[in-house]
Amino acid sequence: MTALFLRATAVAAAVISAGSAYAQDRLTMGATHSASSFYAYQVGITNFLNTAVENININVRELGGAEVSTEALLRNEVDMGIAVTSSDFSAIKGQEPFTSPAENLRTLYYFAPLPLNFVIAADAKVDSVDALADMAFNPGGRGTSTERQVEQVMETIGVMPDWLRAEGGDALDAFQNGKIVGFVKGGNHPDGYIQQAASARELVFLSLNEAQRKAVTDAYPFFSSATNTPGEFYGKTEGEVTTIQTAIGINTTSNLDEETAYQIAKAVFSDAGKQAASEVYAPAKTIDAAQLTIDAAVAPLHKGVIRYLEEAGYTVPDALMAQD
Repeated sequence: MTALFLRATAVAAAVISAGSAYAQDRLTMGATHSASSFYAYQVGITNFLNTAVENININVRELGGAEVSTEALLRNEVDMGIAVTSSDFSAIKGQEPFTSPAENLRTLYYFAPLPLNFVIAADAKVDSVDALADMAFNPGGRGTSTERQVEQVMETIGVMPDWLRAEGGDALDAFQNGKIVGFVKGGNHPDGYIQQAASARELVFLSLNEAQRKAVTDAYPFFSSATNTPGEFYGKTEGEVTTIQTAIGINTTSNLDEETAYQIAKAVFSDAGKQAASEVYAPAKTIDAAQLTIDAAVAPLHKGVIRYLEEAGYTVPDALMAQD
């Protein structure tokens, strides 16, 4: 009777222990708004990771943008989340909207450069960014890093539109219904959000001139100059458009254990990870996410990511070494 009781107790303890371990492996990723192509990326990549990495289960929680997600991350409400270099820069510096330096913020990885696309209705007859002064215009989804970046850009170059503050889906509706002349959307082409806009109105894309780009990159070093050719996919703009860019990825904190971060990096940077990413975000097929992570990161890399990159032969700059 005693032996039977002991065996039953051991089994119960094992079940409780397994349940606890499983609970520890349930992770939450803060996500951008569901109208964004990056939301589709996050859903797709977490589905891949849940299959590719043993003993983890990541779910996606829509929060609205990098700043909102990072604030939730630093409150320990999510385990990782959508990140943009500008938002991470503000977080580690303790600049608005963050109230103190985020010393435990860590970079998990970056998956795409993020040019700012100034998207305008062709019938609005706006031919330059300067001409957006006093025009009804959306700077990006409410609470997103794009919104704050555009504010920084426009303040730097001295152009002040009549801002429409709205969530991504509401801003798209306003554009399609003719209530605003345009909006800014961060990302590479083709972009699902811009494609939806193009289904309702003919588009043109505006460039930032050389002086404007220099003024912005001098003021905010997390920006760099960029060129793209959106006319290949939609709209009436021919040739190259010049703008500025950051990068978009996933951040976390030092609370995430090293082995989990290592396995996530290993999976994301693999050929299978690149294929999974490109199935939900087409530009991913031409991006070296590991090198982009090293080139773009402003917050220290998570020590698990550093371990993977060094094993894979990459050189990690001292400035990105985590001081855990």
